[in-house]
Amino acid sequence: MARVPAYFDAFLAAIAEGARIDHVHLGHWDEPERVGPEEARATFPAAQARLSQHLVAELGIAPGHRVLDVGCGFGGTLRAMRRGHPGAELYGLNIDARQLAVGLRAEASPANASWIAADACRLPFADATFDRLLCVEAAFHFPSRLGFLREAHRVLSPGGVLVMSDLLLRQPALPPATLAAFADRLERDYGPWPAMWATDAEIAHDAARAGFSLRTRDATRNTGPSYHVVAPNGRPGLTGGVVLRELHRSNCLSYLYLRLDKR
Repeated sequence: MARVPAYFDAFLAAIAEGARIDHVHLGHWDEPERVGPEEARATFPAAQARLSQHLVAELGIAPGHRVLDVGCGFGGTLRAMRRGHPGAELYGLNIDARQLAVGLRAEASPANASWIAADACRLPFADATFDRLLCVEAAFHFPSRLGFLREAHRVLSPGGVLVMSDLLLRQPALPPATLAAFADRLERDYGPWPAMWATDAEIAHDAARAGFSLRTRDATRNTGPSYHVVAPNGRPGLTGGVVLRELHRSNCLSYLYLRLDKR
């Protein structure tokens, strides 16, 4: 099995102690400039749910649609889709069976949802199985974004839609040793991250090669208050969260909402 990001071990330990964790991604605030550290921490779970809501709304789910959430984590977005779209047939896929088990425990055997342990770059479905695919803040972990996009295109029906959020990092103008330390810290805390330094142009090129037309919305500023939670000021030492916070502050991090339509 491909390596599961190490930070999930901490989340799973917290859940075993009784914590409720629905989402494992950044949050979205409509007025981020007005959100300070205390408010960011208090509203983070709601902001995480709001980020998912923005992406799900872009899917345009209709009754009867077959929808696959790739990299579904603990199933919070899948459960929200089930509540909002009871007429859709929903599937959650994750390479880590431990995360799927949490999702199953949170809502036992829902009638319109199924859970599958599999690799996002080797989807175990026939061609044209799904009408909609969702991938929230997970594709940068996959062995190949292009490989995933090709698989997504294959399993989508004609006219199908893939909606994603994705993190793109640009190399800052730093000494090589500092840049190497940043990359090492990100890989240790948030890896696997095979293509760490990617550009918007590369994403667009991969989408076209896979057979998609692409629309992009930049949500970088909307996700900014997340770093009050992920890497609050004053935390000692270099962590992956601190690296992301500094890349965000130096305009070397982009958080994108992507809609890919199958051509």
